[in-house]
Amino acid sequence: MNQIKIVVICVLASFIMSGFLNPIGLISGPVAESFDIPLTVAVARFGYFTFGVFAGYLLSFHIFDYVRLKTVLIVGYLLIALSVGGLYTFPSPTALAFFLFNIGLFASVQVCGASTLVSQIWSGKPRQTVLIAQDAMFNGGGIVFTAMTTWFLTAQYHWASVYVVVALLTLLISSIAATTDIQTYKNAEADTDIRTEWNVRILAVGVSILLFMTAKISIFIWAPQFVEQAFNASVEQSGRLLTNIFIGAFCGSLIGTYVVSRIKIEYFLIAMLTLGGAGLSLALIVTELDSVLIAGYLIGGSIGATFNAYTAFGLSCVRSPTHKHVAYILFAGGIGSAIAPWFSSQIVNTTGNVQDALSACLAIQAIVLVSVILLAVSQRASLRVPPAPA
Repeated sequence: MNQIKIVVICVLASFIMSGFLNPIGLISGPVAESFDIPLTVAVARFGYFTFGVFAGYLLSFHIFDYVRLKTVLIVGYLLIALSVGGLYTFPSPTALAFFLFNIGLFASVQVCGASTLVSQIWSGKPRQTVLIAQDAMFNGGGIVFTAMTTWFLTAQYHWASVYVVVALLTLLISSIAATTDIQTYKNAEADTDIRTEWNVRILAVGVSILLFMTAKISIFIWAPQFVEQAFNASVEQSGRLLTNIFIGAFCGSLIGTYVVSRIKIEYFLIAMLTLGGAGLSLALIVTELDSVLIAGYLIGGSIGATFNAYTAFGLSCVRSPTHKHVAYILFAGGIGSAIAPWFSSQIVNTTGNVQDALSACLAIQAIVLVSVILLAVSQRASLRVPPAPA
């Protein structure tokens, strides 16, 4: 039973993060109406959440050196629930920014804590299974919480109602952590004996994934607004698009787990980026809403397992990967996620057209695809270079 509790704690961390991040595109409009602010300003406010996530990644480098992981899990989830309560108690734009930042900060620390717990308790295939389950839970959360958000909004509930549901889950996880025997083990091998290798390719992968995450989060935010503006879609229809994206992402993460065991990781990554570009292009050029909803499956399928594929591809660019390489990739992805709301809202604010933000995302995806192809070619060329004679 204790082992089952630990698995639940590990996989639900991504589910919680999904509950806060993925409904942003649907609730941005109601937030703008609630606070009587422009839509672009409302979307930019959620940048405080993504910046909180980014800050949480930085905090996670140090907090587990001084505070027990179990304590972080218990207290962190309680603080998330309190921050959600603050969204109701203090309805002002300033308080909105403050509590969104706190939620992002604490939630990202919990995700890092869950991954740390996985890496210290399991190894080999069990570790991979749990990590894959985390990705599947994130994508599955996109399906659940976007559908739930759509129902709340059509029923005229408060825009943060879905966050209350997520807060109740955080209280449940906190109670589970409090009653679980969590023991972690430090690696006996001294880190000082391992030299972290840095080269142009691993650094370029970081820049590439920063761009990818900027486009990915921007699509999540503006896809619902796009169909409302371009096709006069209802809340139910825009919510269905986002749900389709996450259904595609969930299926993509499951299928991708099998596919990457059969082909080289760079081939899989190139295929996924191509599929995503094709899906987004289709959504931008079609003239019928039903076609956009179908394109949502392609867009989602392309991003379901792409981040993990990026991580694996980046680690293949060095001879001996270390935890610092993994931290660098997560850090770069965190920056992309953090700037996405600001970046995309600035485009819409300048042009007044939501489609322009998605067109910018398509251009970014094209740049990312080219960068991955060039990096793959460079990697192959480096492998063909014979070692220097002794």
